[in-house]
Amino acid sequence: MSKRRLQVKITGLDDFGRGICKTDGQTYFIPGLLVGEEAIVETSFKFGKLNDLKVMERLNSSPDRTVSICPYYPQCGGCQLLHLRYESQLEYKRQKVQNLLHKFSGLDIKVEETISSNPHFEFRNKVQKPVRKVNGKLELGFYKTDSHELIPVKKCLMETPLSQKISREIHKLLVKYRYEPYDEDKGTGYIRHILIKTSRHYNEALVTIVSTTDKIKGRLQFAKELIGNVKEIKGVVLNINPRHTNVILGEKNIPIYGYTHIKDRIFDNDFLISTKSFYQTNPYQIENLYGTAIKKAQLKATDVVLDAYCGTGTIGISLAKNVKQVVGVELEKDAVKDAIKNAKLNNLNNICFINQDCTEYMLKSQKRFDVIIMDPPRKGSTNEFLEAVNQINPRTVVYISCEPSTLARDLKHLLKRYRVISVTPVDMFPNTFSVETIAVLKRK
Repeated sequence: MSKRRLQVKITGLDDFGRGICKTDGQTYFIPGLLVGEEAIVETSFKFGKLNDLKVMERLNSSPDRTVSICPYYPQCGGCQLLHLRYESQLEYKRQKVQNLLHKFSGLDIKVEETISSNPHFEFRNKVQKPVRKVNGKLELGFYKTDSHELIPVKKCLMETPLSQKISREIHKLLVKYRYEPYDEDKGTGYIRHILIKTSRHYNEALVTIVSTTDKIKGRLQFAKELIGNVKEIKGVVLNINPRHTNVILGEKNIPIYGYTHIKDRIFDNDFLISTKSFYQTNPYQIENLYGTAIKKAQLKATDVVLDAYCGTGTIGISLAKNVKQVVGVELEKDAVKDAIKNAKLNNLNNICFINQDCTEYMLKSQKRFDVIIMDPPRKGSTNEFLEAVNQINPRTVVYISCEPSTLARDLKHLLKRYRVISVTPVDMFPNTFSVETIAVLKRK
């Protein structure tokens, strides 16, 4: 292994928030450095490939640099941009979307300013914490960047104060009941993760314990004591995941004590939240995200709208009162069950939900839609779905994306019949490189 020290200057930030520099014909991506900053770095190569890179000394500081107030940063992999001023984070995300649209779809449209999050700390209504042993002690926390090494975290600045409170109580009870953390290398233990979901509007919480087995001694007493100590918790659920996998949740949920759902509120509509249901993790931005999408769709009272990849129906239900009919399509069975409950909860009779793969539905459906709103998973949509959109030829397509690279790739398929009217980034995930984006397309 060969080591070498270099002086570098950062010329840009990549899609993961890392500083970019080029020297001696080599391009390096360096976490923690900002545009204009110079540093001494040490590189090590193994078999001709870069094996490791360390910043030995930063020689100057960018005016965009700020001091992180998180004691676990940057070791914890949850955040990547805590050293970048928040206003500069917003511009970074706008520029990132613009660059990716050009790179993957050839679009040179002016991307609007990123809609900021207020607050940009203590906002997450959903946290998933691995449970592991560290130095012989049971700990909750988050993984170190690019590893499964647990960083014990006593207080995460991104999760809500209620979630922080619940985390401390769960940790105390896990130790008290002598529950064994799962060791993925040895295959021992059984408690894998803790999932906490909180409601901003109703100030209530749902706790899910992810385990390799349902044979957990004293689980009812554990749940009762947890709810007794934290009154905001409305229910405790056991999720069974025996597989050797990075996927957090298993297929089976077992109610232990209390309710299996909590409620939150968007645009005066109530929504049920369960263990497996998708719900945006930044409640302070949900109405900004959906409100912007609905406004830019320019809906008419006579419109029939397809809500593709609808999840629990949050978008479709939010706009249902503005249109004639909404059809929601979603593959996840539990999500569709929750969506139907949500529609009934809000007394809506002009919306229906179909449990089917969106692409299969589009290929077989004879229904005509005036507007299609799609919010696919991070991997984006499929070529077949996008071609079906072209065939149905709705007046407007609103594409909401949590991954701008797949958004850009998918938009390319729609440019045959559509022109992109606007692109708006929304900061749903402050202090990270992630950005939500709304693209609005009109039929040519």
